[in-house]
Amino acid sequence: AGTVAAVDDGSGVVGVAPEAQLYALKVLNSSGSGSWSDIIAALEWAVDNGTQVTNNSYGSGANPGSIVQAAYDNSAAAGIVHVASAGNSGNKPGRGDNVEWPANYASVIAVAATDSKDKRARFSSTGSSVELAAPGVAIRSTVPGGGYEAWNGTSMAPPHVAGTAALMIPAGVTDVRGVLRSTADDLGDGGRDTKYGYGLVDADEAAGAPPPP
Repeated sequence: AGTVAAVDDGSGVVGVAPEAQLYALKVLNSSGSGSWSDIIAALEWAVDNGTQVTNNSYGSGANPGSIVQAAYDNSAAAGIVHVASAGNSGNKPGRGDNVEWPANYASVIAVAATDSKDKRARFSSTGSSVELAAPGVAIRSTVPGGGYEAWNGTSMAPPHVAGTAALMIPAGVTDVRGVLRSTADDLGDGGRDTKYGYGLVDADEAAGAPPPP
């Protein structure tokens, strides 16, 4: 929530889209576990209530099946931009296809994690489904109960992309996913690759803002 929309009040951190409206749909318990049926219900709620972007900082190493996939596919077809963490199942050399679900679905933007040097985090999952990269190492943000902490993980990466999408929509961008891809800063091998996808998300360019001085 802080990475997406922490207010610009002169202290703490500032979110990517400080004026975005947030809706928290609780699908996991305090231990981080939950059911896919609750996630399906949340996706249905999002469609019914006009949600434009979802941030999904969770994942499973096993494909939950066609019913869950249909929930993501159908809600994306209704106009929702789904953004999810690629997963923390990667290895140091960045080999293999280990992107988790729901990020592995074609209707969801899978986001890998980078460090402060724009290098892939060694834990970040890799594979053909990786679409974008965003910061995911030592990310300082708001925490429950007040205050701030710095966390690592691909869960920290998708809010940067979801926040960028929230900037793009009021700016009049209709093909959010396509513009996110085309404006990303290419990293790693030229073009799309299995570690960074199309590259590092670029909020200024994607939302049509003038380049910073």
